[in-house]
Amino acid sequence: MKLLRRTWADVSLDNLAHNYQLLRAMVPSDCRFLGVVKADAYGHGALPISRRLSELGADYLAVSNMEEAVQLRRGGIRLPILILGYTPPFYAEDLVDMGIRQEIHSLEYARQLHDALRGTGKRLKAHLKLDTGMSRLGFFAYDDEQTIDELREVSCLNQLNLEGVFTHFPSADSFDPGDEAFTETQFRRFTAMISTLEAMGICFKLRHCCNSAATLLHPEYALDMIRPGIATYGLSPSPELEGRFDLRPLMSLKTTISQIRPFKAEVPISYGRTYRTPSERTIAVLSIGYADGLSRSLSNNISFLLHGRRIPVVGRICMDMCMADITDVPEAEVGDEVTVFGSEAGVEAPLSEMAEKMNTITYEILCDINKRIPRIYLDGDQRLDILQYIV
Repeated sequence: MKLLRRTWADVSLDNLAHNYQLLRAMVPSDCRFLGVVKADAYGHGALPISRRLSELGADYLAVSNMEEAVQLRRGGIRLPILILGYTPPFYAEDLVDMGIRQEIHSLEYARQLHDALRGTGKRLKAHLKLDTGMSRLGFFAYDDEQTIDELREVSCLNQLNLEGVFTHFPSADSFDPGDEAFTETQFRRFTAMISTLEAMGICFKLRHCCNSAATLLHPEYALDMIRPGIATYGLSPSPELEGRFDLRPLMSLKTTISQIRPFKAEVPISYGRTYRTPSERTIAVLSIGYADGLSRSLSNNISFLLHGRRIPVVGRICMDMCMADITDVPEAEVGDEVTVFGSEAGVEAPLSEMAEKMNTITYEILCDINKRIPRIYLDGDQRLDILQYIV
């Protein structure tokens, strides 16, 4: 089926290559690169992004759960894959058979994985998760006398192959002195625990802690591997880092005009009559709504790009449509392309602006882009592929 020209997302693979090279250049050449492709590669399409990362030279990929890992394997991805979240121990043998690495966050979980593999002759490659201050999954890497004994026992479970060890920084994207000090404390806790384990003969091939923010601001923490997420997709981890690095966004979200109508003054637009035309206005109906991932909270509070000019959204955003005032773009026609976020004719409608208006982060908006929106993969102006989830 040909692409239905309604609403779609352009994904720039040349920008992906640019960001990949920029991030790799920040760390030593022998430092590995783990591409974080969980959540459908932050909404960009897990398989096309994973394929391009493989071509670029990424060493590992990371996903959230087993379903995402299976999707990559079925799609022909052969790179080592690390699952960052919980997998029921029942599937331990499947993980081994597919060459998937599993995080281990507790002694109990390690025992369960070991017992599930007992008698199979198979060993599961695993990465220990140390909690240095994120307070999420992990063995306590501080203020817990039991941790050393627990990790010693884990290392003796012969069905497990402890390939790596990692931690996560919750505030490495902040310049607040307290946050910077906390990130440094986390790194010290992480390396101190590793040193203690190494003194006991427990060594790891891969030590990793650098997310996007730490890769950009603390490349000295790179150790054996980095795992940048949002920066790989060309966006800053926080508003504080906006514009400080030459990150290039991969995704631009586009829609089209389905109708144009003139209205007199004081005409209510859309549900709830929250907007009335202040004077004679020209209103366009756009083929995108909250079922596509355009938050209803942006009603009367966002503008898009049409022919390089800003057009404000007016009235409440509907399930499949929304309205915009195009009075200042008189040459507009039905079928014209509208940029919801991205760039057009040298003008930017940055995703960060939308995130600020929604009081959220760019990550959430990308992940909310609905699966009925096709992703079109571009290298420059050349269309390489189209991912259509529904048809």
